[in-house]
Amino acid sequence: MWIFAVCSVLGLVGETVVSYFVDGRWENRAGFLWGPFSPIYGVGGVVMTLALARLSDARGGVLFGVAAVVGAAFEWFAGWFWENAFGIVAWDYSSQPFNLGGHTCLGIALVWGAAGVAWVKLALPVMQRAADTVPNAWRAPLAWGLLAFFLVDTVVTFAAFDCWMNRLAGAEPVGAVQHLFAAHYGDEVMANRFQTMSMYPCLAGFRG
Repeated sequence: MWIFAVCSVLGLVGETVVSYFVDGRWENRAGFLWGPFSPIYGVGGVVMTLALARLSDARGGVLFGVAAVVGAAFEWFAGWFWENAFGIVAWDYSSQPFNLGGHTCLGIALVWGAAGVAWVKLALPVMQRAADTVPNAWRAPLAWGLLAFFLVDTVVTFAAFDCWMNRLAGAEPVGAVQHLFAAHYGDEVMANRFQTMSMYPCLAGFRG
């Protein structure tokens, strides 16, 4: 849970800063409806940790290769899922060489490789030492509290995306839940919150 939370925040901050220098503007790149979190980096951090933990003593080239493959595979799946589940295109590498369906590409795989090495060799040991400073009696309650928050945030975010997709497809809100989200998380609110996401209901097979 701590890895997910920390990577979600650090990934969001890092992407926001890098994109400013690339695009010349500040954009909200959050992935959850609540809080400064980008779950793609949180899940990516957990996946990288599980995939590379037993390779921490391996040579840098081995770590780099495994991280590149794991990271690219994860990003491809995440892009495919968002597109097919909600018609969301959160990133598009179709203009890049050696891309797979626009969901990932060779250049980004190399970035994942470098990030994986840096994570295992540098960041993760620091995080583990920091975790050791937290009293044992606090660790479980804090972790369960984080888990509960992220589960609720995930459910609410998915529900907001689903209602948003229906509205963009021209369907009028039906039922108490859809009216609630239309009132509190309308199209303008969602567009401002998820500024770098483009939603195309037809990609998710929406038929009304």
